[in-house]
Formats: sequence, structure tokens, C-alpha cells
Amino acid sequence: MKSPAKTPKASRPKKNEKWPKIRKFTKNGSLGYLLDARIQGKGERLFFTVKSDAETKAEALRVKRFNEGKSGVNIPDWLRIEALTCYEKLRAAGATLTAATEFFLRHDKLKNQGRPCTEATTELLEVKRGSGKRESYVKALKWALGRFNQTFGKQLMNEVFQKAVEDWLSSQSFAMATRRAYIRDIGILFNFGVKRGYCLLNPAAGIERPLMEDDAPAIFTVKQTAALLSAAQSSPDLELLPALAIGFYAGLRTSELRKLEWKDVDFDAGVIEVSGRKAKTRQRRLVDLSPNLREWLLPYQKEDALVAPSWFRGRLEKLKVIAGLSKWPKNGMRHSFVSYHMAKHQNPNMTALQAGHDVDIAFSNYRNLVKPKEAEQFWNILPSNAETIALA
Repeated sequence: MKSPAKTPKASRPKKNEKWPKIRKFTKNGSLGYLLDARIQGKGERLFFTVKSDAETKAEALRVKRFNEGKSGVNIPDWLRIEALTCYEKLRAAGATLTAATEFFLRHDKLKNQGRPCTEATTELLEVKRGSGKRESYVKALKWALGRFNQTFGKQLMNEVFQKAVEDWLSSQSFAMATRRAYIRDIGILFNFGVKRGYCLLNPAAGIERPLMEDDAPAIFTVKQTAALLSAAQSSPDLELLPALAIGFYAGLRTSELRKLEWKDVDFDAGVIEVSGRKAKTRQRRLVDLSPNLREWLLPYQKEDALVAPSWFRGRLEKLKVIAGLSKWPKNGMRHSFVSYHMAKHQNPNMTALQAGHDVDIAFSNYRNLVKPKEAEQFWNILPSNAETIALA
């Protein structure tokens, strides 16, 4: 077994030898040259087979060292003092002169290539459209950022700081949920700006998000549901009965209801198809036609038309007054469907599949909101008994 190769020993440097030192060495009978450019243990050690190559490199290193030394000697006193002062300040913050210089140059560069918030908003909205976001989402984002831009629109993105955004949010007297939504939307704008190089930081990133109370979803009682269906039945001019029945007994979201067509209601198969194009989650699902929902819909079925009428929300407000209700819970029909469905079937997976959301949501948000007896009454509201139940 061969012994490991030994590192060649360089000859001792001659006294008063120039820096960098060049020493001869031999390895396996071959002559070579070691260029030692270390100073106090720091620097390079280079190996050459030709002495002239080593001397050329040594001369280049001497010239470089001379130039750097000359430059350092020529630093004026005021600059030397300023550099030392800044160095001490930066060292306390764990930074260096180089890092501070690069940070400043990045900010200074943005003064010339930055974007006002309004221009960046326009770009962002076009990118969202181009990525396939629904127009309803784009419009909502445009509205929120439009309000923000009433104050910050002309400012460059890199000149908008966290404190200014926090002060603006406080001046608007937003409810906690609204404040949280604005922090999210402003963050979307500035994250876009960071990616485009319009700013270095997102000023909304460090803003404290409001804590929201995890309240139970508000739903309609059995009597309120019957009152609304009865009022829709006796007010055919509002053309709301089919959409209302589907909202209560199929749990479609308002955005899905407004896109639903009669051809999506398959009486033979006993299902309502919510296509991926119409679903909020973009995932197709089939919702069962319950026996009472079938009875509500059969007299109104058409060949080819939208189920919900135009000016849908305005008509619902009119219906609310006719039914004698003081308020309309947010997403009330959908929340009612999920709650009563859970109480009837006691199967979170089945309810989640019908509603088109995660099973954990169905279990944690809607479990035990409704008693079994109330669920039985809800699923037995029919065109023939709705008025009686409402008046009971």
C-alpha cells in the first residue's frame, strides 16, 4: 500500500525577500514554484511550473497592493472620520458600510423606475384578469384599492410606509372585518410592487391584523324560511321563488345562483349541476334535489333561461319587507341549508360535498346549530303549507 503523498516543502525565504515570496519546490522529481501572497496568514498560495509565470503574477499583485494602498493614503480626513462614525453606528445594528451602501443605491434607483400607486394598481388588475381571476374579484379589488388611492395614489410605492398606512386605516373608522380586508388588499398591491421592483418592502406586512370573533353563522328560523317562501309565492312579479327555494334547499352561493340556468336543473337525474365555471371554488359539483325542492321548482321550470332574475339583491330586499323580516343574515340561505342539512343527515362529509366546501368547515361551523326536530320541519316546508307554518 502506497503511503499518502506528502505536501512539497518550500525552501526558506531569503532575508528581505520581496512580497509576494516565490519559492522553489520539487515534487516527484519535477521542479515547481510556489507564490506565497499571504499576509499574517491571510491571502493566496499559488503554484506554477514556470518561474516567469510566477514572477508575472507576483508583479501584478504588487501593483494591485500599491494602488490600493495609495488610494487609502489619499482618503481626506473628513471622509475618514465620516466613514468611522458610520461604521460604528452600523456595527451597533449588525450592518456594514457595504450593506448600507447597497441598500441606499437600491432605494435611489427606485426613484427613477418606481411607480405611483395608481399606475401599479392598473397593472395589478390587468395581471389578475390575465391570470384568469373572475371579474367580480377584480372589481372588488379595484374598488378597495381605489379608496386607498384617493390618499396615496400619486405617491411612489417606495415612499409609502407602514405608519402612514396604519394612520389611514385608523382614520377610516372601519369595522374590524373591513379593516382586515383592506390590510389584505393593500398587501396584495405592494407584494406585486416588490415583485416588479417598484418598492423594496410591503408596508402592510407588519400591520397587526384584527382578531375576529368566531361567531356562529346566522341562519333563518323555520318560520322565517316559510315566511319568505310564502311571500315569494304570493308575489310572482318579483320572480324570486325558484332562486329562493334553491338557495334554501340546495345551498348555492349568491354568485352561483345568479349564474344558474334552468338547463342545470336535471329533474330526471334529481340533481342540480354547479359547473366549475359557475362555482366559486371552480370545482364542479352536483347537489341533490330534495323532495320538497322538487315541488317548489316544478311549476317554474323553463327550457333555457337564468333561474334568478336581474336586480336580484334589490328584489330580495323588497321580499324581506313583504315577509315582515327586519334583517337578512349575510349568506343566510346558504348557512341555513348547511345547518339544517347537517342536523338532518348527521354526516359532515355528505354536507360538505353538497355545499362545495371543506368538511372541517361543515363540522366546526355548523354542527349542533339546529335541533333534529327543527331540521325535520325545515325539510318539510312545501308550497301547500308554507303560509301555515309562517303564521303558526
